[in-house]
Amino acid sequence: MVQGHLHVTIVEAAKLADKDQHTFNDSYVEVYLAEDDKQKTKTIKNNERPVWDETFDFELPSTHQHIHIEVYDEDEDKKGKSIGSTQISLDKVIKTGHYDDWVQLSTLFGFSSQGDVHIRMTFEKVSDD
Repeated sequence: MVQGHLHVTIVEAAKLADKDQHTFNDSYVEVYLAEDDKQKTKTIKNNERPVWDETFDFELPSTHQHIHIEVYDEDEDKKGKSIGSTQISLDKVIKTGHYDDWVQLSTLFGFSSQGDVHIRMTFEKVSDD
């Protein structure tokens, strides 16, 4: 059952860990509720503070409580190296209808900060009619 519509805007990033040796990252973001429904921003080339300002829409099932965000550095072969990731609880956006904050990225094992991403979300509840 769908509980509502979630609109997620990937605004920008700052202080991203540098995965390229001689240039800045070629960064993009994957955002998803479930592994089989990933959405992706465009790649911002050679930039230490990428701005995407891209919005993605999801139907939010009542079973999902987190959204996943992962930032990658795109290599020449178009494969991405993970810079860092985070999960954001959807409790606040479901209760208030909006979310606007910077979130810290960490590595797979939760080690040191890999940078920050600015995320905005709005939630529209589906009526129970």
